[in-house]
Amino acid sequence: MKLKITLLAIFCMMSSSLLAQRGGNVPSSEKMERLKAMKVGVITEKVSLSPDQAKEFWPVYNNYEAEKSRLRANMRNKLRQIGREDVEKAELARQDEIFKMKEQELELEKKYRPKLLEIISATQYSNLLLAEKQFNQILLKELRERRNTRQ
Repeated sequence: MKLKITLLAIFCMMSSSLLAQRGGNVPSSEKMERLKAMKVGVITEKVSLSPDQAKEFWPVYNNYEAEKSRLRANMRNKLRQIGREDVEKAELARQDEIFKMKEQELELEKKYRPKLLEIISATQYSNLLLAEKQFNQILLKELRERRNTRQ
């Protein structure tokens, strides 16, 4: 219980700190650490991890996140590429590569689901998926607000 309260307090401090920054002079590595802490707080709160579960959950989840991050970086790079010669063929090939990467991301989720279900319940896993979605929505909302204040 103390762990949950502590993590919730950290989450609240980090989220308010992140929202207060609005770009500022904070180095991007520090911003990334704040975002990671915020995500940990959201997931911990929504999934209701016990201390024993948390010890086993976070290393597996961090490996999953690292692999997913690499896949998404590859996908972003493919989306940015523009072929100059034979644009139609190059564009179709690029789109096919993106489809393959999306399939790889789905396979990654299928790979890690059983590993996570050894640690957490099916309900907690569903809550994890919801927490990830909610965290992404929080980030998108924050980015939209930043864009609107800059214009």
